[in-house]
Amino acid sequence: MAPIDYLFYLCFVFFAFGGSFFFKKGIVATKFLGLLFIVLGLQTFLNYYIRPEYLLEYPHFFRTVSPLMLTIGPLYYLFQQFLLYPERKFRPILFLHFLPFALHVIEYIPFYILPTEYKIMEIKEMISENTIYTIHSKYGWITMKMHLYIRFTSFFIYICWGFYDLVAYYQSASKTFIKNNLLIVYWLFFNMVLKFIVMGLIIYNLIYPGEKQINLPWKDFFYLIEYVLMMLFMLFNPKLLYGPTLKGLIWQQAYHRMDGPVELVNNKDISIKVISGNEKEKALLGSLNRYFETERIFLKPTLTLIEVARKLKVKPRLIRIALQSEMNLSFSDYVNTWRIQYAEEQCRENPKWKNYKLEVVAWESGFGTRQSFNSAVKKIKGVSPGQYFSEFLY
Repeated sequence: MAPIDYLFYLCFVFFAFGGSFFFKKGIVATKFLGLLFIVLGLQTFLNYYIRPEYLLEYPHFFRTVSPLMLTIGPLYYLFQQFLLYPERKFRPILFLHFLPFALHVIEYIPFYILPTEYKIMEIKEMISENTIYTIHSKYGWITMKMHLYIRFTSFFIYICWGFYDLVAYYQSASKTFIKNNLLIVYWLFFNMVLKFIVMGLIIYNLIYPGEKQINLPWKDFFYLIEYVLMMLFMLFNPKLLYGPTLKGLIWQQAYHRMDGPVELVNNKDISIKVISGNEKEKALLGSLNRYFETERIFLKPTLTLIEVARKLKVKPRLIRIALQSEMNLSFSDYVNTWRIQYAEEQCRENPKWKNYKLEVVAWESGFGTRQSFNSAVKKIKGVSPGQYFSEFLY
């Protein structure tokens, strides 16, 4: 069996992997991951049949890969976004990411419905030019060579966009949060490195197309390596698909307010097991915690329960009940706990914050006034802000 024939079998592995995640219950990221591998499987399958020895025998596969390649960048970018921010809701406006794909398909519909003999004529003309990126074509709004540059530009934009968002996420998260999620952060950065390598191969392909440009499946091995590694990594680390774990100081702040037993791990991390309450309340609390951790909405001084409930698409009463039964906290105390946690982390880890006065610490942490800051710290910590933050500030 020729090495290139393994592409045919790899596509079915991608189909199985993608389908298992697309239909799996979980965060929205798993849906995009599933679609990504389904598209990769379909693209790999089609690439197998657009080789010169098969193309004239299966002319209907010609030009079917090009539109699919416009979905790879958006699907991976959306996968990363919803993985890092699991509580974000899917909005119909996100379908705009796939508008180029839809337009490309519409553009080629006249070719797709052509009789077989006309497709074969087009393929023979392409083969005579020794490239599948022919600039001479009667079908399509723009040339296939121009589509090559468009696909590269799209891929380049999404990779750079994703890398920028990943760096911003890394810089905005606290050291405690990053420390507890090193594996997922390093994994995403590693995937980005592989994508930049692939982008380098594409650039090389554009500059030095060579005489055997038509034998694309050989190059597909390089393009697919990153996804094979990604697939294997997730198979051995399935918990990564649940997004970043929450092990922030909010749990430590709530330590004395919980009715359930508490287990100390390494004298630092606190794992709370609640034996009271129902599963719906615990699930809602998990969503609320993740939303506050990733979006940092508590930094808004005018934050209200109604606003949070609208974001999570639940009734305010349910949030209030979940907080009371699971953590014995009111909503205002819950928000202020996050603010104090944020202030504590910044004062400990950010050198600039060590020179702040307490008024600035209060404002930067989401407290509207120094008075509300004083009251919250006194109520939650049992001491004044001056006493509590004295070990962190110069």
